[in-house]
Order: sequence, then C-alpha cells, then structure tokens
Amino acid sequence: MKFGGSCLKNVDGLRQLVELTSAEKECTIVVSAVSGVTDTIMQTITGRLSEKKIASLTSTLRERHVAILSEASSGLLGSGEKDVDGLLKNLERLLYGIYYTGELTPRMRALVLSIGERLSARLVSSVLESHGIRSKVFESDSLGIVTNSNYESATADLPQTKRIAGKKILAALKSGRVPVVTGFFGRDPRGHVTLLGRNGTDYSASVVAYAVGARRLIIWKDVDGFLTADPSIVPQAKLIDEISYDEAAELSYFGAEVLHPKAVDPARLGNIGLRIMNIANRSSKGTLITSSKRETTGVVKSVSCLKDLGILRVYVTGGGYTSGTISSISGHLGMEGVNIISATTSQTCISFLLGIEDLDRSAEALSKLISVGLDKVEKERNVALLCAVGEGLGRTRGIAAKVFGAVSDVGVNIGMMSAGASTVAYHFTVSMKDLQTAARSVHRVFFGE
Repeated sequence: MKFGGSCLKNVDGLRQLVELTSAEKECTIVVSAVSGVTDTIMQTITGRLSEKKIASLTSTLRERHVAILSEASSGLLGSGEKDVDGLLKNLERLLYGIYYTGELTPRMRALVLSIGERLSARLVSSVLESHGIRSKVFESDSLGIVTNSNYESATADLPQTKRIAGKKILAALKSGRVPVVTGFFGRDPRGHVTLLGRNGTDYSASVVAYAVGARRLIIWKDVDGFLTADPSIVPQAKLIDEISYDEAAELSYFGAEVLHPKAVDPARLGNIGLRIMNIANRSSKGTLITSSKRETTGVVKSVSCLKDLGILRVYVTGGGYTSGTISSISGHLGMEGVNIISATTSQTCISFLLGIEDLDRSAEALSKLISVGLDKVEKERNVALLCAVGEGLGRTRGIAAKVFGAVSDVGVNIGMMSAGASTVAYHFTVSMKDLQTAARSVHRVFFGE
C-alpha cells in the first residue's frame, strides 16, 4: 500500500492507515512526505538562505511532525520524537552547508528533498508501533532501490532493486514486521540519492511491489481514481472502474495527475493489480488497473488534457528525405534538458510540443543552427493538448471521425495531431482559450453529458 501526503497530514488519515494495515495479513507500506513538506523545503532552498530561514524551517517541520505523532499515538511518542530530531539535525547541517558555500548542486538538492519522506516514514512507523503493530523503517537509498544517475527524474533498475531491496523487505515480512519504505527517491550505483520525479512515490510503490512479487498494489490518495475527464473542465466527469495498463500510461502521461506515468511499467512487468483508492471515500472501489484490455461500447474511456504548452516549428528544406534530421534536432534539445512531449513531421517542417517553460530556450538553442541546416524556427504559445484514450480506439472504425467531428462542431481549430502512434490514444492540440469548449464537446459525444 502506498499512502500519499494528503493521507498523512492529520490524525484521521493516520488512524485509517493503522486500520487498513491491521486488516492485511501481510503488507508493505510506501509513504510520501506529509502534504506540503517537500514544497516547503523546496521554497527554502531555492530562495535566499539565511540562518533565520534555516531555524524557521527546522522548527516548523518539528512542530508539525511531533504534533501529528503525539495525537495519532495518543501521546505515546516512543522513539519517534527522537528520530524526527535526528533527521532535522541532519537537515540543518545540509542547509548550513548550502548557506556557507552558496552552492546547490542537483545531487545536494536531491539529498535535501529526500528528508520529507524520511520524516514521514518514521512518523508512520512510530504510530504503527504505538498501536501494537511491529514495523521497520527502510530508507530507499540504504535499502537498495537502485536507479540511474538522473538526480531529478531517475528510472529504477528493476532487476538490481529486486535482488537487493526485495530480499531485505521479504526478510522483514518473514519476521512479522511491516516494512515502511520511503518513497520519492532511490540511489544511483555510486550511492548518491536520486529523485524519481514529481509524485514519484507512486513509482516507488510500483517498484517495491515488483521487487517483493506483490499480487496487489493499492495507492491511497485523496481522489477516487481515474475519471472520464478533468472535473475542473468537465464537471459531469465520472469514475472509471477499470482500465488497462496501456490506458493508464497514456492518461497519466497526457495530463491525468492521478498516477505517476512510470508507475505503470513495474506493475505491468510483475502482472500486479494496481488500484487507486480514496482514503476519504473508502466506500468507493476506485479504479483498478490490470492487464485486461476490456473495450467499452463507446471505446473512449477518458478525455485527458495538458495545459500551458507551446509548439516549436522547425523548418528544414528537404528534411523529409535527409537522414538524421530529426535525431539531430531532438539531440540538441536533449542536451538542453528539454522534454519533448510530442512531435509531428512533414517534408518541410518538424513540430515539437513542449512545456511552455522550455519554449524560449529551445528556440534559442536551435536558432544557432539556422544557416547550417535549419531554415527558420517559429514559436506558438497558449497551446493545450487533448487526448482521447480507450482500448480498441486505434482499430475501431469511425472513432477518429467522432473525436475530431466533436471539436469541429463547436468551431474549434485543431493544430498538431497524432493518431496511430498508440493503439489506445488520439491526441491533438487546441488553443488554451478553446480547451474547455473542445473537451466538453468530445466528452458529450462519448458520455452523453
């Protein structure tokens, strides 16, 4: 079971965690930082550090964790308070190191941001112990969740992690203890802390589930699961009871912030049934994600979206028949650390869909190639992406016509589009001002509202 930060922010969530854990014959817990903690640490280290800010941060974190611990443990703090103090002392040393040197390397940033999960793991373990449930804390770096050396968005080495971390967790389970594992981070082959990306604890939980050969993975959050659309755009959106691994991957990648996109792969490889559940609405069955490729009558199961994007159009004479053109351009963007969300090509133009924060520096990087291969580079802002997802979408006649017809019917123009790259998804861009109109029209066609 994975518990998100919103599940740990107060005594009610922790009491439910205890109840859910005691109901399982054997389980492993993976935890996020308490809600807001990582953001608070991030704001401190990316701002102008001072001794006063360091003292304020450690004091605030201590007060919050000890208060939750005291209330959830009925005052039986045990070693929990001492563990919190020890971790905050380490954090203080790290922050003073950054303050005195004036340097915040990606490696140091990853180490500092891992503190939130280290704190919450001790918080959860102490609460479990106070309720008579024996537990053991495992910090992901010392446990052996091995990743590559990308400090910002690392990818797990599943075979190595299973060989190292899996054995340790299984040994704890055999001894009758509940393993409490820190999410969000791992370590590279040299032992340096790496982060698994925003909402990376979902991914951590899937990696741990794979490592121990789990049959089920339950991800507890503050949402019911995947919906037929973003409810802030389409208020009539409904809960989806079951989707395939492929559908979950596409929805997660293209804007549904219910699950980390990488969380699907370990679950798929381990054939693990993954269920999203709402800790505040346990009567709901949530969304089950499995290998079953169940098609529905309307085929489309959800309409997801990504906001605040930009399009970079790169014009190349004869680009369609010149070998290496696309790889050369994308390579330059890769060296700038730019993530390409999607790309489409023609004989004279290659269009890249990017996050708006990457648009200007991408254009600047490629402008250096004008006159030595490229003709010109153009930027378009205020772009959004819509994605229709469903098993059978790519092989069912007339679905594309319905999707694009729904957009056309409300007078919205489509920009970039991709149909065929995936058998379960169509995606296309519209202007940000037209996003709500287009999304509601597509949703209405397939779901009647």
